[in-house]
Amino acid sequence: MSQKAKKKGPKLRRVSFKDKDWYIVISPKSFNFKPMGEIIGMEENIIGRTMETLLYDFTNRYEDISLKLKFKVVQVSQESKQAQSIFLGHSYTNDYVRSLIGRGSSKIQTIINLSTKDKFVYRLTIICTTIKRARSSQQIVIRKIMREILKEFAKTLNHEKFITGMIYSEFSNQILRIAKTIYPLSNCSIIKCKLVSVPEGGEDTVYVTKDEDFEVVEVEVKRSRKSDIKRTERINVKKLTRINRSSPQPKEETEEAKPTEDVSPEEVSE
Repeated sequence: MSQKAKKKGPKLRRVSFKDKDWYIVISPKSFNFKPMGEIIGMEENIIGRTMETLLYDFTNRYEDISLKLKFKVVQVSQESKQAQSIFLGHSYTNDYVRSLIGRGSSKIQTIINLSTKDKFVYRLTIICTTIKRARSSQQIVIRKIMREILKEFAKTLNHEKFITGMIYSEFSNQILRIAKTIYPLSNCSIIKCKLVSVPEGGEDTVYVTKDEDFEVVEVEVKRSRKSDIKRTERINVKKLTRINRSSPQPKEETEEAKPTEDVSPEEVSE
């Protein structure tokens, strides 16, 4: 039997290394247009690609080495060989997140979608860790505080300033200031953020520095008797951090010596 010859389609031109160019990825205006690195490719294929970097590259502080930033290329300039990007989200490393949760503590986590003043929608993951194990009623109140404070910030801030508040822990400090009145906290962090949607024509218009002041947000919290800290359950933070090297010695119970009465020698001989 004769086999039918397969029809061969047109040969596709193979892209060689010479057809590709190097492009410098520029951070958005929220990060002062700082170059982040180079990527190689063709102009049509570079748009839509993502790039990760560390916050340490922008601040040169060792404390920021565990925070990863993610950007997406949205525009390419063939003349200047530059690629413009937008902020796509951030996340902490798994090692850093695991280090926040100690033995005998409670992890209070919430995930919330927030829409900024200029209609940018972000999905945030926030966790608070307590020094000791908290009751469920206390965890509910602290979780409510976390959500209410972030909603208040999102209503009044543009996405540029909202990003600055997330990255440089301004929102976390505000949550920590109010939530620690319910139960002592060891840490509060926005461990993850993701850009969900961008409005039409949305772009960075203002560069916001990390030193810019944020308004103090106050939230009214209705506390129940169960959520309050009893006097017997209050925790001295300094006492917990202090290392007690000397082992406690058991106290010996000593009986009080009774006063002896004067005894005459005649009574003793008897």
